[in-house]
Amino acid sequence: MFADLGGDVVFRDPHALREIGPFDKDGRSVIAELALANKKSFAASITVDELRALLSAADVVINDALPGTEARIHLDSLVSDFAHVVYVSITPHGLSGARSHQPGNDLTASARSGWASVNGLSKKSPLKQTGYQASFQAGTTAFAGAVSALIFKNKNGMGQSIDVGLDDASVMCFAPGILRSVYNNYPVKRRRSIDMTSGPVPVKDGHFALTITRPHFWQGAMKLLGLKDLAEEPSLQSTANRNANKNLFLRRVETAMQSWTKSDLFQELSRIPVVAGPVLTMGELAKNSHLKARKYFLKKGGVTYTGAPFLLSDTPPTLRAPAPEAITDIKEILELWNESSSNAEIRCEQSVKSTQGNDGPLSGYRGVVLTQAWSGAFSTELTALFGAEVIQVEARSRYDSWRGGGFTIPVPDGVKDSLTEQHSWNCDSRFNSVNLNKKSVTLELDTKEGRDVFMQLVAKADFVAENFSPRVMRKLGLDYESLKSIKPDIIYMSISGYGHSGPWSPLPAIGGTIEPTSGMSALMGYVDGEPMNSGQMYPDAVAGLCGFAGLTAALFHREKSGRGQHIDVSMQEANLCFIAERWLEYILLGQEPRPIGNRHPYFSPHGIFPAAGKDRWIAIACETEDQWRTLCEIAKRPDWRIHFGDRKSRKIHETDLEKEIANWTRNIERDHLTDSLLLRGVIAAPVLDGIEVSKDPVFRSRNTIAKTAHPEAGQWWQAVIPCLFSKTPARLRNAAPIKGANTAEILERLLNIGWNDYERLERAGITGVTAPKGKA
Repeated sequence: MFADLGGDVVFRDPHALREIGPFDKDGRSVIAELALANKKSFAASITVDELRALLSAADVVINDALPGTEARIHLDSLVSDFAHVVYVSITPHGLSGARSHQPGNDLTASARSGWASVNGLSKKSPLKQTGYQASFQAGTTAFAGAVSALIFKNKNGMGQSIDVGLDDASVMCFAPGILRSVYNNYPVKRRRSIDMTSGPVPVKDGHFALTITRPHFWQGAMKLLGLKDLAEEPSLQSTANRNANKNLFLRRVETAMQSWTKSDLFQELSRIPVVAGPVLTMGELAKNSHLKARKYFLKKGGVTYTGAPFLLSDTPPTLRAPAPEAITDIKEILELWNESSSNAEIRCEQSVKSTQGNDGPLSGYRGVVLTQAWSGAFSTELTALFGAEVIQVEARSRYDSWRGGGFTIPVPDGVKDSLTEQHSWNCDSRFNSVNLNKKSVTLELDTKEGRDVFMQLVAKADFVAENFSPRVMRKLGLDYESLKSIKPDIIYMSISGYGHSGPWSPLPAIGGTIEPTSGMSALMGYVDGEPMNSGQMYPDAVAGLCGFAGLTAALFHREKSGRGQHIDVSMQEANLCFIAERWLEYILLGQEPRPIGNRHPYFSPHGIFPAAGKDRWIAIACETEDQWRTLCEIAKRPDWRIHFGDRKSRKIHETDLEKEIANWTRNIERDHLTDSLLLRGVIAAPVLDGIEVSKDPVFRSRNTIAKTAHPEAGQWWQAVIPCLFSKTPARLRNAAPIKGANTAEILERLLNIGWNDYERLERAGITGVTAPKGKA
């Protein structure tokens, strides 16, 4: 991400990724071609003096060695001499806590974070997230953290260290599943089956997701399918009622869908419009007219790569070179860096006068945001956790869908025990999981006075964020072009299903339909099985994380140039970026990737296996021959080393090997076996559910999980801190806000609107909180 946004990134070669398959016909590693593009390499044999010269000239140093290893100790010692450096560590479990020295990977992060516990089917094994999701999550978090630290350094002159764990990043992306589990005193579970209410189902030429969320979507879709009686059936208008009455419609709807091609069905539903999504393969994405119109794919060195996870109007990401084949001389790198430093832009106007870092590296910044549901709310929550003041503007008379949408959804069972007065819209686990550290202001933006107050707030802000469909903000006169006339250097972030340009840009979308159209669903599933969606609408987390990264990059640019810009986050494109190695596999190997379950394309064993007890599972992986030999010793199965001797043999006979391991693990207690394997250096982790994640002592010790005190919902352990900063620690200031709780204070402090004027606005219906029908 640094390289794509113009940074000069160098790495030590030979790089470990070059040895990990799959490989193309020329012997190039697919994952290395992806991860090392746009970079330069230097020889592993450079002297200590040469390495010190590199560190002295660098702004950011990134290290992924485990604590206690020679590589970690050596680089830690050298970097400590350079106080200006932002030193980023990305490891499986972070640098502190009881697991810090233990091995781990994307499989174990899926297991420990709770993701695997909700992915897949209840009668089968849990499923890890497809591909390298934890690595992408941690890498994006590290990028945003490092840029935030650079912003702080440019104001205060201090570098610092940043500690990012794959586990922690995955936990933050699973925050709604964790809080939903603890609020209900019952963990979110895997689905019993896949049907049209939960994911893609068969159509004439593939699979299609018709994830209905609102009554008018239901009515439109049923009429199109020729099922008018279902469209008008009162008991099927709400999601809750449909889930309770599936026997009334499932077979008829899914049968009707099978007479359509996915392209025709998507086209006709889009005209209504109804939220829907065809499952697109990599080959279909390569031909996709919308992605072509947005010029998403990039070609370099004869290879077509996925594009950027977000677009910046003033500083667009670029692909300058493929992965390097030749090593660059250290002197050449240093000369280039010294020249770049002397030509660096100097900021012409400073909007934020002081950034002390008391609440995180972004303290001193202010955002006025209209973000809702998951993706937008998560992106702006992260800026708030990193220290920014984030003012969440909500409509008085309408409710965020993650506050229950204003419907009379009951207060969760666990929350009912709280002694405070409760309103369902303030006690929804979804909203409260992704809006930490924010303040809530209510304004009716469809009134002139409400818009006037909003624009006055924008004049006091550094950034604005929204995640509506593109037409909404234009219609209100609150789009980027309008707001930059009020605040010329404003940064404006938009998150939408398909971005702000291209033929699909007007179409509605949610995570359950973006997963299919981004290519993720085609890869998620059991080995060679049917495509599936994840258990918690994962694309929202990806888009939110990428939006946050885009915001930090734009803030850094503004501090250098004084210019704001528009950030355009397409959920489809962001999620395709997170499976970019499977795209490149399609391009370089010429074959359509399929679901591979919990397997790795190169290593074996690599899976999730049953343990003793009901729905108890353990993730086990061997990435080295030493780990494989140790696993055989612990299992007391020397014959495995004969029958599944080397890596190639294990991959060829992977199904038989997995059966053997499952027969061994199924009668052993999960946590005991995990500890035994980790003690000997074998990669392993228990598959934790949402409640177990909230109680994990390592997550609590690292403040990944911390106790929040909500005014109505009470005190709960939930996902809080994504990474650790040495000098500007992220800090929990408050739980998710009660709707409208901060309106009077914000308007008085920022706009000098006193109590009398606030009461007038409330009487006029411009602000305040209007309870839904049937609620006091």
